Amino acid sequence: MLNFAAIVPHPPSIIPGVPKANLSPVKKTIKALHELGDELKKFQPETIIIVSPHGPMRYDKFTINLKDNYKGSFARFGIQDEETRFFRNDKILSSKLFRKIKSVNLPIDPIMEEDIDYGSLIPLHYLTKSMVKKPKIIMLTFTSQDWKTHFDFGCHIKNILNETEYNVAFIASADLSHRITDNSPAGFSPYGIKFDQTLIKLLKKNDLEKLLDINPEFSEEAQECGLRSIMMALGVVNSSEADFVQLSYEHPFGVGYLTGRWKLKK
Repeated sequence: MLNFAAIVPHPPSIIPGVPKANLSPVKKTIKALHELGDELKKFQPETIIIVSPHGPMRYDKFTINLKDNYKGSFARFGIQDEETRFFRNDKILSSKLFRKIKSVNLPIDPIMEEDIDYGSLIPLHYLTKSMVKKPKIIMLTFTSQDWKTHFDFGCHIKNILNETEYNVAFIASADLSHRITDNSPAGFSPYGIKFDQTLIKLLKKNDLEKLLDINPEFSEEAQECGLRSIMMALGVVNSSEADFVQLSYEHPFGVGYLTGRWKLKK
């Protein structure tokens, strides 16, 4: 069953040891991630399903990674003597998810990738670092299709998790607008901060109708990174049965970093 769901950012700047990284501007995000990790540990998930914007994305198809074992490190960001982290796939549940999604005619490709993308690895680093026994993981990527398709995908995951006896967590890896300030990676747009404020407001209000009605041009202008991850999470949690709680939001480098989780109603 689903017992935990959250939105987590994935900036490399929150990883200690990254050359020239300054952790002070992102201290709210780091504090929130530690808090989120402590909360997740209480629920003792046996499996974490995570959807990332930076995995092996297909333009018109979702992907699910069916490789037995995964590995990843932050050496790509210049950290010397960086350890490699290892995770196992939940083969039974991932195979079941693939068959179910395929059966309802949603486009999905199985892939076999050993390396964990940084959009998955950064959240997993914080959320599992205090766990003695690491959960198994299932890695997903989204498509370029519309919000409703991603919400529906999440709903089908929810149906399968309702039939699953053990504890499962769902993590939406997502950075928000990349156009908030003059030093933003995609340059400044007045719609950048407006997009983030609108999204967070709608999440807190559980206004699913307006969330699904967000104008794609608004999203494109904001240059967000992960709204589709969040749409999938909304389908998984069923927002009428959950309340979203913001733990932190900041944009020190011109990119919106939101950390929060849904409190699921039993």
